[in-house]
Amino acid sequence: MIHTTLAKIGSTRRYLLVCIALAAPLLAHAGIDRLDNPAYLAPKASGAMMVDVVRAGNRVVAVGEHGIILYSDTNGKTWRQAAVPVSVTLTAVYFPMPKKGWAVGHDGVILRSEDGGGHWTKQFDGNTANALVLAAARKRERDARDAKHARTASSEEAGGQPVTALQNAERALEDAQAGAKFGPSRPLFDVWFKDESEGIAVGSFGQLFHTADGGRTWALWGERIANPDGLHLNAISATAKGTLLIAGEAGKVFRSADGGASWTTLDTGYAGQLYGVLGIDEGGGRETLIAFGFGGNVFRLTGGSSSWRRVSVEEKKPVVSGRMLADGRIALLTYDGRILLGDERGQSFRPATRDAGMSVAAFTLIDNGAFIVAGEKGIRIVSMNNTIKTRQP
Repeated sequence: MIHTTLAKIGSTRRYLLVCIALAAPLLAHAGIDRLDNPAYLAPKASGAMMVDVVRAGNRVVAVGEHGIILYSDTNGKTWRQAAVPVSVTLTAVYFPMPKKGWAVGHDGVILRSEDGGGHWTKQFDGNTANALVLAAARKRERDARDAKHARTASSEEAGGQPVTALQNAERALEDAQAGAKFGPSRPLFDVWFKDESEGIAVGSFGQLFHTADGGRTWALWGERIANPDGLHLNAISATAKGTLLIAGEAGKVFRSADGGASWTTLDTGYAGQLYGVLGIDEGGGRETLIAFGFGGNVFRLTGGSSSWRRVSVEEKKPVVSGRMLADGRIALLTYDGRILLGDERGQSFRPATRDAGMSVAAFTLIDNGAFIVAGEKGIRIVSMNNTIKTRQP
């Protein structure tokens, strides 16, 4: 089956990305390769659709449509546009340290900055991703075929196990070949880095790539997760003790305690989209996990438990993003821009702000208890009392 990016409908963030994806055929027809076409320096770039926003030390960096990346050294009051070598939609950005950061987006692109977000270079894209997937699929098919031949006379062959493995490998190879012919169409949705060297990017249809050299080379790690249906991997985060967490489709959370080398599946029992998962330190080596997603669904898993519990949330709207606060609490963001503050154990969440006056996708904390939100109309500063528009760059 050939998948398309239009399958990612379900939250405001995904809706914003789908709206942009609808324009892709027009650009392709016009002969424009967005992976080779630099982002246009727009006079009113801060009003463009923005999909993610984070802190890079004292700087704030936001990414969005048409390859636009903005940065602010005034806590979001004024913005400047960065030099970006691509014009694809960017979906996420992460800075493990103030100067070095990575951004990911449509067409499988991965960008790197070494100056706090002012300038970016391309490290990876969907063409390279297709090559990695195709190479892995070919190896899997060869290995399955060799195993079938080696066991032709065995009892296992009579049971059909090698045949089934070969059939699955052949289907995977067909999908990989079709995907390669279709081009760099699969978007990445999130990126996380442990330090300046080791990082992971996740995305549509089970994409998971790992680097140990700052992004100069990337390895395909998707097969390390038990994800036979190719569920979308929507977000990745790390807890205070270093546990890696991935939020995905069908209510699935994937957890790794060894830096992503192996993963266990945690099923929330919810059949819809999860857009993030965060961890609260309980002390004594235990962590409470908070997963959130469509329809205001928020779930809680305490350390040592195997059962998720639904969390009380006053707003029954899609929860599209979450952040850990300095005091250990979690703040969540609904699609209309409301901030929900959790108690210290993540057992309940209550609205702390009014809506932002637009559909939003992400947020980050700035000084004096205010937040910057990114969404369909660009950037807004949301305080506990009101909403303030920002100046254009």
